[in-house]
Amino acid sequence: MALDTYDSLKTAIADHLDRDDLTSHIPDFIRLAESRHRRDLRIREMITRETLTVNARQISLPTGYLQAINLRLMTNPVTVLRPVSYDRMAALYEQTSGKPKHFTISNDIEFDHVPDSTYTAEILFYKQETALSDSNSSNNILAQVPDAYLYGALAASAPFLMDDNRVVLFNAFYQDALQQANRISKTRVPGSLVSKPVGSTP
Repeated sequence: MALDTYDSLKTAIADHLDRDDLTSHIPDFIRLAESRHRRDLRIREMITRETLTVNARQISLPTGYLQAINLRLMTNPVTVLRPVSYDRMAALYEQTSGKPKHFTISNDIEFDHVPDSTYTAEILFYKQETALSDSNSSNNILAQVPDAYLYGALAASAPFLMDDNRVVLFNAFYQDALQQANRISKTRVPGSLVSKPVGSTP
């Protein structure tokens, strides 16, 4: 059976668990796997490019933001902004207005200057995939790394399986899928920047 839809994923999880009493929990196991994906998994299919308006010291992150790859002002010539830590930003903080040169990310994007003009910026970043559901049968992660979904969900069943030896295997298979997918992505994408902590539920 192809592991390419929400329904086929649920069926595969049920087959591996072989526990009729856990069927109703399978959607929760998938949600927990997706939470791990947001923290741990980065594949090139998650990369997107969006335009931002930089007109204040802090601006909102784009919807679905997970991790930045680069951020630049679309000036002539283009101004590539340098990412810095929160502590470093405190040292670079300027009261005067000017063209931003540095940025940091937490719950928003913060710049070292109040912009002296309204700038158009472009951010390249990893975007959160839409969660699987009855109305969204697939996404890029299921299409490209189905084993991360399968074993991530199976690993999430651990509290119900208790001392079942399969839990160790489920986690090992998940980590292997994760590492291989991230390694392939890193060979194709320049070094990424600061990550934003995300919640457990989309």
